[in-house]
Amino acid sequence: MARSIINEDSSGDQPMSAINVTSLVDVMFCLLIMFMVATPLMSPDGMAVDLPAARGEEITEDEFLYTVISVDKTGRAFLGTLPLSQDPTKMKEELANNAKIKEDGQVFIQGDQNVEHARIVDILVALKDAEVSQVGFVTDPNSKRIAEMKKQP
Repeated sequence: MARSIINEDSSGDQPMSAINVTSLVDVMFCLLIMFMVATPLMSPDGMAVDLPAARGEEITEDEFLYTVISVDKTGRAFLGTLPLSQDPTKMKEELANNAKIKEDGQVFIQGDQNVEHARIVDILVALKDAEVSQVGFVTDPNSKRIAEMKKQP
C-alpha cells in the first residue's frame, strides 16, 4: 500500500517530491565512525623491531593475515604478542601446536637487524621441525640502504 505525503501549504493534491535524507546521513555518519574506530584495530599484532633493509617484493594485505614471529634486538621471540620459549625444543612444540600455523603453513619472521644470526637460525630450525612449509622475512623497503643498493649497477 503506497502512501504519498501531501504538502499542506500548496493548493491541490500534489504529492511532495522531496526525499527526507536525514536518516540516511545519520546512518552514513555512524558507519564512518565505526570504520574510523575499527581501522587501527586491524593492523597486524607484534613487537616493535628495527627491520633490516633488503630488496624484495612488497607484501600484499592478504599476506599480513599470516602468522608473524617477531624477534627483538635481545633475541626474544614473540608469536604475535605472545612470547615464545627460548629453548628450541619447547619453541618447536609451541609452534607445532599453534592452530593458525597448522592451517596456513606459512610464517613471516620479523627480526630486528641487530639480533644474533644464531637466534634466527634457531627459529628456522624450530619452524622446520614444526613442519612449516613456507617462511618469509619482513624487511624495510624504505631504508637508506635500499636506496644505495638501487643506485649500484
